[in-house]
Amino acid sequence: MKQLFKQEILYGIYSRTYVYIIIFLVSLFALVSFVNYMAVITTYKDFLETENYYIENDLDVEAALAGEFDVKENGNVDIVENPLLYNKEMLSTYIYTLSPKYALTQLLEASFLYFPIVFGMIGLLVGNFDYKYKTIKLKTVRGSKLKFGLTKQLSLLFSGFIILLISLMIAYLINYIFYLKMTGMLPMKEFQISLSKVSPSSSILIKFIMAYVVSIIFMVTGYTFGVIFKNMYVGFIIIVVYTLILPGGLSVFDVKNSLHYLGKLIFDFYGVLDLDHAKSGTTLLSSILVLLGAIVLPLAVNLVIIKRRSSFET
Repeated sequence: MKQLFKQEILYGIYSRTYVYIIIFLVSLFALVSFVNYMAVITTYKDFLETENYYIENDLDVEAALAGEFDVKENGNVDIVENPLLYNKEMLSTYIYTLSPKYALTQLLEASFLYFPIVFGMIGLLVGNFDYKYKTIKLKTVRGSKLKFGLTKQLSLLFSGFIILLISLMIAYLINYIFYLKMTGMLPMKEFQISLSKVSPSSSILIKFIMAYVVSIIFMVTGYTFGVIFKNMYVGFIIIVVYTLILPGGLSVFDVKNSLHYLGKLIFDFYGVLDLDHAKSGTTLLSSILVLLGAIVLPLAVNLVIIKRRSSFET
């Protein structure tokens, strides 16, 4: 079992599968930082234009900044009262979310957007590998199929954890480059946000665990599809359709709905990312049970299939 685990990890290293996945995930993380950076630049431009409008029309800038703002919905249009203060508050928030204080949190928030595809693909690669290269016979005909199945899934979870850690570290450095570039363009002292407005809902450790849980769910789901269909394409299409096309919150017991409920509970989403609200009637207990089922059930199905399927069936 130990030898097989080592083989699985070494294959991921020498085949450069891990490298490609890390590059892909880091690129997606960097996209979030770039969007946040552009939000800062655009909002700063809006602030300056609004400030110039106030000055040109002899409006009291200081009174506006010392007051309050309100956003009202009028059909499909949002009407902002006191746009000068609104732009300043939004700018201060975007600056904060791009800063090192919040950067890691925002990268972890992206787990709900990116991880179903990225880690689902990792699961598909691992689950399909032995059928694609017809090595399933060599690995199971003389050994225990149960140990083989367990080892494959343990190596998958370990690989996902390492990929996530490395990707976050690289992405954090890239985000810091965006932050440094931003600090050279803006008068930072004028846009300090009150920490009372951005108090965290949970610790960074809890946020990391939640993000890893998201990756586990879709790794084991992808692995299950790889084992069942013996190819990547069907499983990948199912994951993409479920994640990106089907609406969220199909029911209280929908996995995506449960993820959104816990995501809103654990994360803050102060920056450029957000989640839909969970369906009415969703509870903490129901969400936890659904996610546990989404992990345990595929793991059990995989072991049953591996145990009952012939080693010569490819």
